[in-house]
Amino acid sequence: MSTTSNALQQARAISAGMKIPGRKMAFEFRPDDIPRHWNDNDAFKSTFMNALSCLFPEGERMFMDAVREHMHLIDDEVLAEQVRGFIKQEAIHGNEHALYNACLKKWHYPIDKINRFEKNEKRWMKKWIPASHRLAVTCALEHFTAIMANQVLTNPDATAGMHPQFKELWRWHAIEETEHKAVAYDVYQQAVGRYWLRVLTMINVTFFFCLRTSIYQTIFLWKDGQLFNPKTWWQGIRFYFIRPALVRRIMRQYLDYFRRDFHPWMHDNRELVQHWLTEEQSFKTL
Repeated sequence: MSTTSNALQQARAISAGMKIPGRKMAFEFRPDDIPRHWNDNDAFKSTFMNALSCLFPEGERMFMDAVREHMHLIDDEVLAEQVRGFIKQEAIHGNEHALYNACLKKWHYPIDKINRFEKNEKRWMKKWIPASHRLAVTCALEHFTAIMANQVLTNPDATAGMHPQFKELWRWHAIEETEHKAVAYDVYQQAVGRYWLRVLTMINVTFFFCLRTSIYQTIFLWKDGQLFNPKTWWQGIRFYFIRPALVRRIMRQYLDYFRRDFHPWMHDNRELVQHWLTEEQSFKTL
């Protein structure tokens, strides 16, 4: 058996052994205690994370629907149980990020308009985009969240200076995105399995994910009076390419998705989950 085949078999074995527990969380966001630029007093990093958060409530609902619609094609009880855990986790993620986003209203960000746009777009996708394609979109976005979650958990520069209330949420979210990073992919492989749909969807998703995040961030920077501040854009260059160097650090794992023999657990970072779970004794399993 080739080295590649061995790696794929090991990744599948890891995936089959993962437990996906739902955790009932109760983050206490106190808007009056959170500074406007809560991420290291950095306008660019703060608005980037805020823009990401705006994608989650409706995005998580789409993920749950896309996976749920393929459950009748899954005859693997282990994977079926993981799907149930995936749905629990994503439902809680959506709820907690909705509370996070509500905090952003105090800075007069147009959160309600963004929420309406996201809701209408996901409703349009459910009506007009085939279920198999929406599952491919889910796989692509789950890969994005998994490789970014890995940075939150491994790169101290990614969370240094974050306000504790938001830092706690982003670490928890990263843990659970890591735990369930292969669930949608495994469902896709069993229920759909088309390689070219998977990779072409990732190309499409990459463009629109980056565009959507940039548009929301631009709106937030404009509201902050920072859109034309050269210092803010220097902060952005540093963030993406120097420190924490998000683009440079995730690029290799991002490109792995285009391999025909790819599996999310080829990036084996289970020990990070256990490390953070040991620290966070307040987690409660449903």
